[in-house]
Amino acid sequence: MAVTAQPLILDHAVIGVLDRLDEAAAIYRRLGFALTPRGYHTLGSINHLAVFGENYLELLGFPAENGRKRADLWSYPVGLNGLAFRTTDAAGLQRELSDAGKSVTEWRDFSRPVDVDGTEKPASFRTFQIGKDALSNGRFFFCQHNTPELVWQARDQNHPNGVLDIVDVFIVSRAPHTITELLGGFPNTAAPEISSDGIAIQAGIVTLHILYEANAASRFGSAIPANFEGNERKVALGLKVRSLEAAADVLKQGGFSPRTFEGGVLVDADAANGVALWFKE
Repeated sequence: MAVTAQPLILDHAVIGVLDRLDEAAAIYRRLGFALTPRGYHTLGSINHLAVFGENYLELLGFPAENGRKRADLWSYPVGLNGLAFRTTDAAGLQRELSDAGKSVTEWRDFSRPVDVDGTEKPASFRTFQIGKDALSNGRFFFCQHNTPELVWQARDQNHPNGVLDIVDVFIVSRAPHTITELLGGFPNTAAPEISSDGIAIQAGIVTLHILYEANAASRFGSAIPANFEGNERKVALGLKVRSLEAAADVLKQGGFSPRTFEGGVLVDADAANGVALWFKE
């Protein structure tokens, strides 16, 4: 039964880097991503984005002197630790999900300045978390873009590696029902697809793959983070590219040794700041 009229769509994936944003940005540029200039949130965090057609990847950290201001980020592991789902009305959705018995935080507003042809404009957002106490090693949250035109700019969307969009997210889970219950009740979400490998949930063009530990280890081997504490760990992203051959060339030029993987190429989490990256056409 739908609890809201708003669809479930992945807006962006957050890769936490703590106080090492410079190092992480250098790695992702060598991976072939064109990153936006550094952003400074009013909450105290800092970021770079790799903006795609329908979604984006965010490298999120904080300056050492502002660590206390975003103390929550210290508690998450380096790597893929946040999934942001899109909403056009954060306050309304927060209320609907709360009325449906889902655990949600209060929404909050923040912004960051963006340079547009020499003029500084505020990109502003309203967000809230879902399942804060039920999820481990990161967060699920909903993000309302008040100024999407300041985030999705054509100048930022042409990547040397040819990435067009995030199309897969892989989560290793010891309690899959926790995630399916949290993300149930959206009108565009069919019943989770259950297989021997785990559970798949569609979130717009992105498939969320909830994998059992043994299946994740068998499928990805040492490419993904292991030995995590808690219920789950977000471990890998699937990225659609224009040309797999061109993407592989860029990766090799950047000093990476991607392995062949399921019709694409895979960069291990150890080389990509804690998250495995699967490039595929």
